[in-house]
Amino acid sequence: MIRIESSVRPEPLRRAPPFANDEPGLDNSGYYADFNSSKQCVSLNLQHPDGVAIAKRIVEHCDIVTESFTPKAMRAWGMTYEDLCEVRPDLIMISMPMYGLTGPWSMWQGYGHVLQAAAGISHLTAYPGEEPIGTGVAYTDFLVPHFAASALLAALDHRQRTGEGQNIDFGQMEAAIHATETMVLDYTVNGREQQPLGAGHPDYRPYGTYQCAARGDDDDRWIAITVTSEAELASLADVAGQPSWTSLEADALDSELASWTRTQQAEELMQQLQSAGVPAGVVQTPEDLRNDPQLAHRGHFWMLDHPTMGHRAYDGPSFRLSETPAELTKAAPLLGEDNEYVYKDIVGMSDDEYVELLVSGAFD
Repeated sequence: MIRIESSVRPEPLRRAPPFANDEPGLDNSGYYADFNSSKQCVSLNLQHPDGVAIAKRIVEHCDIVTESFTPKAMRAWGMTYEDLCEVRPDLIMISMPMYGLTGPWSMWQGYGHVLQAAAGISHLTAYPGEEPIGTGVAYTDFLVPHFAASALLAALDHRQRTGEGQNIDFGQMEAAIHATETMVLDYTVNGREQQPLGAGHPDYRPYGTYQCAARGDDDDRWIAITVTSEAELASLADVAGQPSWTSLEADALDSELASWTRTQQAEELMQQLQSAGVPAGVVQTPEDLRNDPQLAHRGHFWMLDHPTMGHRAYDGPSFRLSETPAELTKAAPLLGEDNEYVYKDIVGMSDDEYVELLVSGAFD
């Protein structure tokens, strides 16, 4: 995979914290690094007179092009699907603007926070009677790519069978709205607008996050508990030694449970509840995750050497293919790290042409 970036207008993630050793820099972002291991990166200024032509020379050697600009950007560069098919007729291209390639909002731009609001996610992520607060992260950035991957696999299958590429018009809002499908269905069928429940659930009780006893000096230990049936409630009551819990009203049960968990160690309580068949999980901190025994058993974290950030842990693949297991081959690339390899070995530039373009600022 080749990322095309530019120092003139750097990829925003390169400026996103956390930074290694708290030193900001385009090649020092842990956020960028974790999402871009095993990729190659070339620097290319598309505003340079030769920029677009160089980009098209790269496309000649690619199976897929992905982009998430508003439609006007690719049109202005002369890099629409039709333009790129002139150099790669069987190209698969996925365009992922927030609202898709067509429609009255197609030229509007936004990021994860805006998208989750537009898709209705922020409407439900709030406490009753209070303002929407959202998820605290760019939730749609982690939701949407799963749909995009499925679309690309379908296009690759079609090309393998027919030899034909295709353009995938992928509106991120239409993928994100799947996270609110029950809300939309309720309105469509019943004319009812669901309201925020805070940390609650319309059907499950108890359902929430409860504070636990301190661990050393850390008084911020919590556990999430979900009870979905009478059998699970009976098991919870048995673990707590409180048989009366099975007959309590929801609010009273929640209050009793919160008082009890405050006397329990989160990790030990999770073990007890899970052993009794009650879904429960510690609210883990970054330190907890890095030392998580389950993740360690699965070999989730990979240690890779980065030129500026050093020997660091990277998130590994979230799935295991029995016949073709994925591997992280290298740390995330520096900006322009793979220029010579891509431009000379893949594109076929001569040494003289490469130097001439370098001096002219094409690779800024």
